[in-house]
Amino acid sequence: ARTLKNWPVDRQVLAAHLVTRYGEPREVTAQSLTWYDNGEWKRTVLYKEGDLHRFPLPHHDVLWQTINYKVPLNKVVPLLTYDGSILIDRTRGEVTVHCDSEEANTLILNIANDIVTGSDTVEQALAYHGQVVEGMRIHEPEEYPQKLRFKAPKTNATTADPGEEAELLRHRS
Repeated sequence: ARTLKNWPVDRQVLAAHLVTRYGEPREVTAQSLTWYDNGEWKRTVLYKEGDLHRFPLPHHDVLWQTINYKVPLNKVVPLLTYDGSILIDRTRGEVTVHCDSEEANTLILNIANDIVTGSDTVEQALAYHGQVVEGMRIHEPEEYPQKLRFKAPKTNATTADPGEEAELLRHRS
């Protein structure tokens, strides 16, 4: 708790929520708290400082959450077009999202999965995201931000893509 006394109040509140839900973080620094294998998440990092993000309303992206997930190459651009707070790590087979709450991250991943599976276009995703956030704002929340609507694998055995050795380099050694 000493670590958080200089943190913005909203981050202290979020940290308390995460500790209540997942227990004490595994790593604590002056700038971040980190949990591993907590709930549906492979990794959760709460940062003291965040980046300004204006979609759908201005907020600071302080909560980074990661799952094992394979994004087909033809869906990378649509996902990044939908939300710039989605990070795709093809080699590790991970997707990280960052926003200001677990609900927002869950919403982003659920909508991203809808884009990957083809049930939503980017335009539909953007419109629906705004609609859900407005519902949350006026206390009429939908189910989409409550939990992941798909199963993220516990390991990255099926999601990682280590790539191929370059033919030219293989013959040099």
